Amino acid sequence: MTTHEPRVTAVIVTYESKDTVNHALDALHEAYEAGYLECVVVDNNSNDGTADFVAKNFHWVILIRSNKNLGYGRGCNLGFKKVRTPYVLILNPDAVVDLKALQTLVDFITANEQVGIVAPATLEGEKSLQAAGLMTTPSSLLKAAFGLRRAMPQNQSITSGGSPFRTNWVCGAIMLIRTDLFRKLGGFDPRYFLYFEETDLCRRATQNGAEIWAVGDAVTRHVGGASAKSTGQSLESSCIAEHFYCSRFYYLVKHFGWMRAVGTESIVRVMQHLCYMRHRLSGRRQSVQIVQVKRPFLRFPAQPGDSS
Repeated sequence: MTTHEPRVTAVIVTYESKDTVNHALDALHEAYEAGYLECVVVDNNSNDGTADFVAKNFHWVILIRSNKNLGYGRGCNLGFKKVRTPYVLILNPDAVVDLKALQTLVDFITANEQVGIVAPATLEGEKSLQAAGLMTTPSSLLKAAFGLRRAMPQNQSITSGGSPFRTNWVCGAIMLIRTDLFRKLGGFDPRYFLYFEETDLCRRATQNGAEIWAVGDAVTRHVGGASAKSTGQSLESSCIAEHFYCSRFYYLVKHFGWMRAVGTESIVRVMQHLCYMRHRLSGRRQSVQIVQVKRPFLRFPAQPGDSS
C-alpha cells in the first residue's frame, strides 16, 4: 500500500441496496488498497439489512447508520461530514467506478482549476450511454409538453473515449466534485428529498463560476441503468410522483421565480391532460407517460424533519 494521502472520498447513500451495493464497493476496493480513496456509506435506515451487509463484508468502509430515511441529497450531506480529501465522488450504490476511471477524472479536474465537477462516460444497463446537458428549465419543459424536438438542445451522450466537453448538467449517479466547491455551495439543498438535487447543484455550481465537464476517457458502468434519478422527461414515468413533482416545482420556483414556475407547471399539466383525452378518444392504450391524475401539483417537498 502506498503512503500518500487519499485523493478522493466516495460517498454512497444506500436504501434497500443490499443486492446492489456490492457492485460499487467491490469496484472501489482497488483504489482503497492503493491508498487513493476513502469510502463513506450512509444507510438510510434500510429494512433489508444493507447496513449489516456492508459492515460485515466491507470493513474498510466508514459506515453511517441513519435512524431514518433522509433522502439522497441529505444522505450525501451527512456523509460529506467525514470527507477530508480534495475531491468527493458522489456515487449511486449500483454504479461501478474502477481505479483507472477514477484517476482519469481526478487528473482532468486537477489539471483544469476552473473545473468544479466532472463526470465519466457511463454505460447504463446493457447498451445505453448516460447523457450530459439535461438541464431542466421552464423552456425545456414547455417544449417537451408541446412535443417539440430538442427540448434540451445541449443534451449529448458522453461516449467512451470521446473528447472532453463542457456542459451544464451531469448525472448525480457518478459525479466527481471539488470538496471546497461542495462546501462552498453548502452541499445539496436539503429541501430536496429525491430528484433534482443534482440539477440544483449543477446550476448553483455554474452560477459560482465553476465549470462542468464530461470526460469520455473515464469509462464507468451504472448497473441499474436509467434509474429513477434522472431529471429528463423521458424517464418521468419511472419516477416516484410524490417526490418528483414536488422537487421539480420547488426547483422551478427557486431558480426561475413563482410566476414562471406556476405558469410552466400549469401549462404542462393542461397539455398532459389534453394528450390523455386524445388517447382516450382515439381508443389507443394510455401511455405510461400521460398525466398522472394523483400526482402532486404546485406543492413543495416537505421540510427536513417534517413527518408529512
